[in-house]
Amino acid sequence: MSNDYNIFEEATQEMSIEEFDKITEGKEKHVFSNKYNRRKEKQLKAYRKEKLGVITGRFVKVAVAAATFIIVTPLAANAATNGELFQRLWGNAGKQNIESHDETFVEEGKVDNEGNTNEVTVTMPEVEYVEVDEEKAQELIGDNVSTEPTVIQMGDTTMTVLSTTRDNNSVVVEYTLEKEGGVDCFNYSEFDNEAKGAWINDDQELNFAFEEGAGKIYVDLEKSTEDKLYCYEYITTNSDQLTFWYREYTKPRSEVLAILDEDPHVDLDAYEAQFVKEENEVEIPLKEKIASVNYANADGGLIEISPISMRVIGAAGLLDSELEEGWEIIDFIGSIKITYKDGTEYLVYSSTYMNEQEEVIEPDKEVESCAYICGNGSEMTAIFNRLVDTDQIEKITINDTDYTN
Repeated sequence: MSNDYNIFEEATQEMSIEEFDKITEGKEKHVFSNKYNRRKEKQLKAYRKEKLGVITGRFVKVAVAAATFIIVTPLAANAATNGELFQRLWGNAGKQNIESHDETFVEEGKVDNEGNTNEVTVTMPEVEYVEVDEEKAQELIGDNVSTEPTVIQMGDTTMTVLSTTRDNNSVVVEYTLEKEGGVDCFNYSEFDNEAKGAWINDDQELNFAFEEGAGKIYVDLEKSTEDKLYCYEYITTNSDQLTFWYREYTKPRSEVLAILDEDPHVDLDAYEAQFVKEENEVEIPLKEKIASVNYANADGGLIEISPISMRVIGAAGLLDSELEEGWEIIDFIGSIKITYKDGTEYLVYSSTYMNEQEEVIEPDKEVESCAYICGNGSEMTAIFNRLVDTDQIEKITINDTDYTN
């Protein structure tokens, strides 16, 4: 291993195993690779070590909670909100383009012998949003959007799932959270939207998640109020169902988790059970999956792509040899670009990566113009922050390798 790659290793040297494991706790599909986490931890080390929450739980089979369903057609829902269903989830409504920039953080508890705090400067990626053509959006995904609101009461907090949209590799969920006196179940901010998304606030009594996958939660700060949050969750999953799980405790979860400081080896499931006030699962309505098409490179490597996401399948054409055990294909991906037949381009992703010679390759600029991206072994999934007309794609390029249909 070259010394250059040590920059990826440094990010987690002072992170406990328990802290690191919480990143993907409870997830069986689309897990993050250790090396991918290390790269992202390098960028957001100070922020996440201090603030990263766990938005998963320990899932058990429980009775399905009662929920309210209201049937609304996608066109009616979209028209009633002046096109917000498409513009908010895949457009630029309530969002601003972000230039790549540096952020400096002070690491809590990091003080040298002279009393100086440790500052970490990280580069945040560029993000571009585009306006949605609403007629084209209806053509591409309109028949696949479920707009049957599901109302779930969790203690004093009301969750309303407004819409779901899915393909073979992802689901996008639009929902609100309401609580009189202020919604306190999430930690959220503009920076969270730029970084890893909103996350559970452990200093209150709720824990919840969609069981089938992992993703990013974007809180629409323009539309939200203190008492009502508008949230868009982008989840990687290949499941045929979507289940929402929640647990209400008799006291703030941070007080429950304090046992880990006293006994790191405690059976947390058994210990937590004594503080559970209510626990339920709710099946969320889904429509048929959006159709996908396949693109291939000259060596047989595949990409499955739909208007809302893409999945890279296998290392063929990206690596000269087989992907070795313990490595993830995303570690070798530095850029993803879609070129359309009219010559325009969509740069989905551009990041520091390592080639097969273990050389660290720095991009001209960091870009993450996607809602969520993650790796899983020899596969990688990116959920777009816009709608992609797959009929108009000329090619997809990963690093220097072209995929065509």
